[in-house]
Amino acid sequence: MEKPVVFKVSGQQVVGMLHLPERRKGRAPAVVFFHGFTGTKVESHRIFVKMARALAKAGMVALRFDFRGCGDSGGEFSTLTTVGQLKDARAALAYVRKLPAVDPKKVGVLGLSMGGLIAALLLAEDPKIAVATLWCPVAHLDRLVKSRMIPAARRMLKQMGIVDDGGNAVGKTFIENAGKFQPCEAIRTTRAPVLLIHGKKDQTVPFTDSNDYEKALRKAGKPVVKHLVAGADHTFNTLPWETQVIALTLEWFRCNLAS
Repeated sequence: MEKPVVFKVSGQQVVGMLHLPERRKGRAPAVVFFHGFTGTKVESHRIFVKMARALAKAGMVALRFDFRGCGDSGGEFSTLTTVGQLKDARAALAYVRKLPAVDPKKVGVLGLSMGGLIAALLLAEDPKIAVATLWCPVAHLDRLVKSRMIPAARRMLKQMGIVDDGGNAVGKTFIENAGKFQPCEAIRTTRAPVLLIHGKKDQTVPFTDSNDYEKALRKAGKPVVKHLVAGADHTFNTLPWETQVIALTLEWFRCNLAS
């Protein structure tokens, strides 16, 4: 069963889609999804929809939602910040944990790209998160932002306080605060097992970002598994890549959350 849900953060509407198992006795484990920068709760080629449906079919609850300023949620993209996204993510986790259908002790997270960075920061502060999967996660936001700050972008930022990223108005606060977040350091404190999946040919976020997460977790003695998808791009844009990623992720949550 799938149903739209709405909750509020700082007085603004956050819109999501809740996936529930058709038949299950007792409370179910759950996974909360965090989409990428400029993405939505659907994501490229509907990979979030397909992943959520696979989880529900396997007896788990899934919540996909739009960060404020994205998709169907309230707010403007120009006001989006990492701090604001963290606030939305915390609210989504709290919402899911309170659902009668969910076992609050068995809630995991799935983050894609910038959503992977948000998941990593949450793993550091929330010991109740049971398990995580990060798809092509951003590890070095400052580097990513700097790589896009060509002279024309810098002029626009100085003159208008925004940068045009494919029709999305990226605000000054997001850009200036990019260097304040160190997810590889933060994630070292997590208790949750982490699965990293990254496209070997990702030209948006290099697969070395996942390598850095893996190194940080292994150095801290934390459980981590990394899988590089040969030839794959940032959002696994072929059916074989998508199928492989969904299967790996589903098995990870089955073993570490649903068992």
